[in-house]
Amino acid sequence: MRKLVFSIALISVAAVAMAQQVPNADFEDWSAPAFKNCPQPAGWNASNVEQFGLKFNFAHREAGHTGCCLMVQDQSIGAMGVKETSPGYFSLGQPWVFIENLFKVKYATAGTYGGIKWTCLPDTMSVWIRRTGDNTDKEDFYLLYYSWSGEAQGNSYKNKNGSCTEVTHVNEESDIRQALNGNECGTTQKATQIAEGMWRERKTYQNWTNIRVPIYYMSSKTPTMMNLIFSASNYPNFRANTGLYAGNSLYVDDIEFIYANTVQKVTLDGKTWTGFDPQSADVQRCVLPASATDIPKVECWRGEGKLTNARGNTVHFKGRKLGSRELTVEQGILNTKPMKITVHSADGKTSRQYQILFVNR
Repeated sequence: MRKLVFSIALISVAAVAMAQQVPNADFEDWSAPAFKNCPQPAGWNASNVEQFGLKFNFAHREAGHTGCCLMVQDQSIGAMGVKETSPGYFSLGQPWVFIENLFKVKYATAGTYGGIKWTCLPDTMSVWIRRTGDNTDKEDFYLLYYSWSGEAQGNSYKNKNGSCTEVTHVNEESDIRQALNGNECGTTQKATQIAEGMWRERKTYQNWTNIRVPIYYMSSKTPTMMNLIFSASNYPNFRANTGLYAGNSLYVDDIEFIYANTVQKVTLDGKTWTGFDPQSADVQRCVLPASATDIPKVECWRGEGKLTNARGNTVHFKGRKLGSRELTVEQGILNTKPMKITVHSADGKTSRQYQILFVNR
């Protein structure tokens, strides 16, 4: 039997990371080559499918929160009497789908690989959305951010039947996101995931609503790549088109990354200081043993938290230690002068100062 690959239409040339933000985040630029005579947004790739000479467009330009937005919708696709509901989603990376042949649809598999170059450390992803359809209570929509360094490789991915289908990709989403949505079939080389922001919810949003997605950190390293995936359906929870309902739609507009100037926790000589108040502008007293003669080593952290995936697995993210570019420290004097820590947001736009007076018991 011959092998058949469903090609996913490339919406645009490779996106280039803009300083601290993503390209065409407001979806006002629709200058990418058209697909099936439909306009396509620059910098983004949708789950458009081309098979048997037929084309199925998933990217739709609609009225947005401001100007235009991108809408994707789950829809039934197929040919020669074989129909499947396919998830509507889009990404900075490249969506893909693979089926060995027309008579082995149950072995179909799908995903997303790649992303854009990225060295930024955002704390929150702000997204304006609408979500409509008759079955929004039966499947999750999905807002996903993840960053990494290194290169992941895989040669087999879970399919509709729950088994594995052999197909090779570099920097495939499930090969990178080992903690929450790891490839259960064939990751041959792992990357280092740096951060994750994930929002999944079974809900209707008839009106434009701002969703703030917290971003959690697994490492203090600087990423080299990042990707976003926005899905109207439960993809990419289980790597395949299960439990989908044609007609559920997700509208996305005005994506923005927020960079905080706060500290989530402080460690003293490697131990968490439980008395620290991240919101206080007053001088905070830290009591040391009576025998202490030196101020302990102070480190500031942000991005700690927990996420639970669709399988019920909960992952704890330890956060990231703030680097020298984000901190200005004026050393204090024990019992006399408070230490002053000025925290700068990673985009350099805002700052906040904390004062800590170390005293002997």
